[in-house]
Amino acid sequence: MEFHKIIIVGETNICRSFMAESILRGILERRNCQNIEVISRGLVVLFSEPVAPGAARLLREKGYKIEDFRSSQLTQEDLASADLVLTLTGELADRIRESFDMQDLQTSCMFIGTFIDIEEQIPVVIQEDEETYRNCFETLEQLMEAVADRIIGEILV
Repeated sequence: MEFHKIIIVGETNICRSFMAESILRGILERRNCQNIEVISRGLVVLFSEPVAPGAARLLREKGYKIEDFRSSQLTQEDLASADLVLTLTGELADRIRESFDMQDLQTSCMFIGTFIDIEEQIPVVIQEDEETYRNCFETLEQLMEAVADRIIGEILV
């Protein structure tokens, strides 16, 4: 499968999905995969908000580029333009399949763990706590490395 656009979906798109987007984009850039667009969206975004300050601070500290970011709601148009939708939980993947018309789309939608064949859960960040952010970041970085490995492996086949 060719990957031109990947969407990472979280609940509100202000922390974990944004972190995963930034990390995956950075990994793919370092591996010279310049033709893959990576964006993130939320399934429940009532109004656009800036990213959680702790997430932005940690990503910058770890050398990931982030631009002015505001949360965005996942739309049918997003799904129609994507090759792959990766969700932070299995429940989110189910909710997308229930809430959107996926029948005529060529888009694959699945939990990140399903895509890379692991069962690890992504830690939830509930409050502005440095340790919680670091734990989430470390898990996401490992998962996004595995996602990049699979994407690159499928491109080279």
